Amino acid sequence: MKAIVIATLLFCSGLTQPLFSQVSFPHFLEGTWKVDNKERYEHWDRINANELKGLSYELKNGQKIVGEYLKLSKINDKIIYTALVIGQNNGKEVNFELTYQDSTYSFVNEAHDFPNYIRYTPLSDNKLHIVVEGKSGKIRSFFAQKIATEAAAEN
Repeated sequence: MKAIVIATLLFCSGLTQPLFSQVSFPHFLEGTWKVDNKERYEHWDRINANELKGLSYELKNGQKIVGEYLKLSKINDKIIYTALVIGQNNGKEVNFELTYQDSTYSFVNEAHDFPNYIRYTPLSDNKLHIVVEGKSGKIRSFFAQKIATEAAAEN
């Protein structure tokens, strides 16, 4: 009986990786998102089924000021979030690996100084909660609305 229980536990625990790899790619990010009450935006374009490229920018006096270039890529069984922040990290990209729980896409890089966690939680088709957090407890939390393509083209 013990052998059956142990075999069942081993078999079930072996299923956790394939189930994780079935987490859907976060295509919901595609489009332009405007942070509530700010002139800050995040825009994502679908490159193919396994990659999105984006950027984070602000509008100042009608000018688009890019703060970072972003990429989401599915590589083997992992989904990697890559950020290239203008003027930081000696111009090098920083990678974060996806962990998924309760409809939140959490990208983690414990070795990075800040942030260590970038979390996207879709609240509806056009509302998103974004949290950027460090191990030190420093946290930035904001909501974003998906804006219409025409409005995005004007920005």
